Amino acid sequence: MSRAVPRCATLAAILLAGLARVSAAAELPAPEVAAAARPGEPIDRLPYRIELHLAVDPSARLDRASLSRIVREWQALVRRFVGPPWAVTVAPKASPLAGGNLQALDGEVLSGFDPGFDKIWLVRISASGDAALAFTGREYDTGTRRLGPVQEQRASVPDDAPRALLRFALELFNPTALITGQEGGRALLLVRGASVAPASELGRVASKGTVFLPLRLVTTRDNAVLIRRIPFSYLQVEQVDGPVARCAIVSALRDPLTQRVSRPNSLAAIGIKPGKSPVRLRFLTRGDQSPAAGYTLTARAVPDGHPQELGMTDRSGRIVLDADFATGLVILRLLAANTEPMVEIPMMPGEGGDERDIPFDPKPLTVGYQVRLEALRDEVIDLVAIRSRLEKRLEARLQGEDYDAIEQGLKEYALLPRRDVFAKRLEDLKNQATKEEAASKTAVLTKNVQARFNDLQALIDRYLSDDAFTSYTEALERKKAERADSAAARPAARKDTPRTPASPPPPGEPAAPAAPASSPAPGFPPPPARPAPPPAGQPAASKGEPPF
Repeated sequence: MSRAVPRCATLAAILLAGLARVSAAAELPAPEVAAAARPGEPIDRLPYRIELHLAVDPSARLDRASLSRIVREWQALVRRFVGPPWAVTVAPKASPLAGGNLQALDGEVLSGFDPGFDKIWLVRISASGDAALAFTGREYDTGTRRLGPVQEQRASVPDDAPRALLRFALELFNPTALITGQEGGRALLLVRGASVAPASELGRVASKGTVFLPLRLVTTRDNAVLIRRIPFSYLQVEQVDGPVARCAIVSALRDPLTQRVSRPNSLAAIGIKPGKSPVRLRFLTRGDQSPAAGYTLTARAVPDGHPQELGMTDRSGRIVLDADFATGLVILRLLAANTEPMVEIPMMPGEGGDERDIPFDPKPLTVGYQVRLEALRDEVIDLVAIRSRLEKRLEARLQGEDYDAIEQGLKEYALLPRRDVFAKRLEDLKNQATKEEAASKTAVLTKNVQARFNDLQALIDRYLSDDAFTSYTEALERKKAERADSAAARPAARKDTPRTPASPPPPGEPAAPAAPASSPAPGFPPPPARPAPPPAGQPAASKGEPPF
């Protein structure tokens, strides 16, 4: 066992150096393997040897001269912006696979390419409805025998084709690396070509944010090497220090890079970028493998993006995600009843491939308590709304001193359920869940359920307090007491206080004169005197005649 582990590590170095296919290298004797690997030259100083197979669809309407011009200008751009990390060779005759169905390609079909190249690019140029030319292609890594996702790029005008092809090549390229260890919960990667100075920043093989797929190279009993992808695991670069990339481990597994494997093994990685293929998932309940229908799927960007709803599984438990549902690595979460997470898995948008079956524990007890908590929470929220409306009405009546309406409102409040009722129901529900968890020996009170218990308890304590209504009751009692005291004081005051007549003037003093008639305001003439009535028996003067 002690001899096999270094041998597997040597094979991993050969794999990433691209000097021979892994299957062929595994069959070489140990001295020949060491010689082929050139141990004196580390992989971080090795460039990537790339062979481009460029197929032209008849719809593109490109003749040989136009195609040669596009390739020539593109190679000049590669030397200008990428430089030494890429050693690109254009195949004189493109492989028929480049002009076929790129979505249906399989890695086994591409195993016959020249192992002297590290990467094979299969690119097809065709016409596009809203653009002059469209580039479609995939990358095949000969060392890992892995086929990358489908990439697309469009050129709006023919003169922009070389620049569009450069952008397309940058999206198509995926670096390789050796996983040398872990430190502080982070994976350490020795990236191939990272020490080769690029012509510009665009030519760096790995930078912050680059995503890798971890691979495990396992040596079998017959000295063959199996390359297995570690499922639902990704490595995202957080920091690059020379040829070493420090990566965050994003995985649905507890320890995806564990070394507790029965067979000799080593770890490698290959980069991955968002592709243009739909992602097909099928969720099944663990045990009976029944379809998980009616579950909600959400996604959030790594590391701390906001979740967004993607859709709901159909009756067969399937869901298809478009290639552009996100722009980078995301965490997919399957929710039951829109609340309880069933399973979380990382995913790269547009990765494509065959449909993936994802089994999970449906947690029926946990989901049942989630539903009951939601129902109880709805009752509490409805009661909070009723109390708030009643409190606003009492406040308005108090400002208007309408104490009869306040008394009527307090009677309505007395008919509402009290806080103790809901607190008791919540406590009983939690005690029941604890007993079922102990009896079934399965997790019922998950973190999410416990958080919802705490949130509902805080909601009850904060919004179902009786302090406001107690103050209105006290104000009404004080006013009633004041009214009673005032009503009792008024009859007693009238009975005890006699009415005294006005005293006559002292003897010898004249009586007070009557109040004079109102005098005219200053600046106005006095009103004319009213004529005296005529004596009895004398007729009154007619209108317009003098009274004489």
